[in-house]
Order: sequence, then C-alpha cells, then structure tokens
Amino acid sequence: MPSIAKAVSAWKLFLAFAMLYLMIWPNMTTAIISSSIVGLLSAHLARRRGRNPFGWFAIGFFFGLFGVLAIFFIPQSKKEEIGLAPLQPAPKPYLFGPINKFWYYLDKTHSQVGPMSYNAISKTWQEGKLPPATLVWNEDLEGWKPLQDLIRMQN
Repeated sequence: MPSIAKAVSAWKLFLAFAMLYLMIWPNMTTAIISSSIVGLLSAHLARRRGRNPFGWFAIGFFFGLFGVLAIFFIPQSKKEEIGLAPLQPAPKPYLFGPINKFWYYLDKTHSQVGPMSYNAISKTWQEGKLPPATLVWNEDLEGWKPLQDLIRMQN
C-alpha cells in the first residue's frame, strides 16, 4: 500500500507544478502549443507533397503560418511536375511449381532429361538453354506442359 500512496502523492505534486507553470507562463505555454500545432500541420502538408516532414515541422514550428504557406510557394521538382511515380523494379519471371520435387524436360530430340531439382531447371531456363515451348513435367503435373505455361511474373 505505501507504494500506491507514494505514486498518488507524486502525481499530485506533478499536477501542482503543472498548474503553477501554466499560471506563471501562460503565454509561453500557448506559444509552444500553437507552434506545435502549426508545425504538425506543415509536416502533414509536406508529407502529402512528397517533402521531408521533419524539416517542414521545424519550419512550421519556428516560422508559423509563413512556414505553412512556404510549402505551396516552393517550386516542385521535375518529377512532381510531370507526375512521375518513383521507378519500380521490373517484375521478374520465375518458374511456378513445387520446389521440393524432381523436374524433367524433353530436349529437342524429345529425349527425357532429368531428374533435376527445381533450382537446376530454373537456372537452365534463365540461362536461355530451355526455350519456352519445351515440355516439362514434375510429380504435381498431370502431364507434360509447355514451360511457358508455368512461367509467372514476380511482383
């Protein structure tokens, strides 16, 4: 029980000092709160326009509404003017199928090649040694399928 009483008295002491602070420096408190609100507003607007929100928070905090207005008057970069999105990496093709099964394919003479691992057949295909029309098979397939039917694009 004594620890709860100490915690309650600590909170009472904190609240007393906070009330004293607000009575002694009410203008300072109002200035800090309003500067913080304007800083948050400018950070929000800056983030929506693709700018650094931390820097714009400081500008809004110290310069007030002039900092908020500055966001709208600073020229946009070339990418923002054109409306270009940041470049996304091109999706990579991959061989869709079980990784833990043996794979087989028919070469140009229709001779069966395999068994080989998923990594081996995928590497052979990526090196260009297997054309897309090559017939492939693994235990999960009902029959021989063209390799191009199993190629997917990775997001």
